[in-house]
Amino acid sequence: MRTAGFQPIERQDAWAMHLQDVFLSLGIPSGPMADNIAASVAMYCREFHPQGVQRSDLMLLIARAFCAVNDRAAAERVLSSMRPHRLHVVRWLEILSELHHFPGLLPYFSAGVIRPADWAGAQLDRMWTLDFGRLVLSDAERHEMMLYRSIRTIIDNMCCFWDATGGEGVLGLKGLASLNVEQGSRASATLTASDDLLGYVADLLEQAKEKRGWRAAPSLLSLDL
Repeated sequence: MRTAGFQPIERQDAWAMHLQDVFLSLGIPSGPMADNIAASVAMYCREFHPQGVQRSDLMLLIARAFCAVNDRAAAERVLSSMRPHRLHVVRWLEILSELHHFPGLLPYFSAGVIRPADWAGAQLDRMWTLDFGRLVLSDAERHEMMLYRSIRTIIDNMCCFWDATGGEGVLGLKGLASLNVEQGSRASATLTASDDLLGYVADLLEQAKEKRGWRAAPSLLSLDL
């Protein structure tokens, strides 16, 4: 049996101190509420991100934690400090308060890959932007098969957005050309051309319609035109 030691406490103290510094930089006052939020975020990070967490992920975790206790003012301070999120603070507050599929979406949310709609005419909460230009791919993922697998994972994670409306909604795609990656001086594979990627995403949404029993599939809108 593992003997108890001081390392877990030291780690907890390190997290608490770091989060207190973050709260201070955001102008969030100290007190029992802030201490409880710091403890819950630290526990989540230790359990699910033992190797560390990106600052953008951490900030979104903090914002979600404050939303969970209905401290929207503190959550707004956090979101307003994040470049991709400050444009849609009100929508993010709603999303973080209501969405139950947060863990799988966190890396896409924090990087701004998935965000609320930001084009003219967007009105309701079922309109979203998927910005491939913000998607960071490893060398291994810069391969046709891996790329399509990554896109499938993203779309699978997004499908929960339209369950409440039976699939009705809009998905705006941006930065499609950024996935048309060249290998050295060779022309990139035709399967990663923008039109083919649009078709692939449309097929994935049609499959989701059948699988989830939607009455419609979300409409696609290319924001690169």
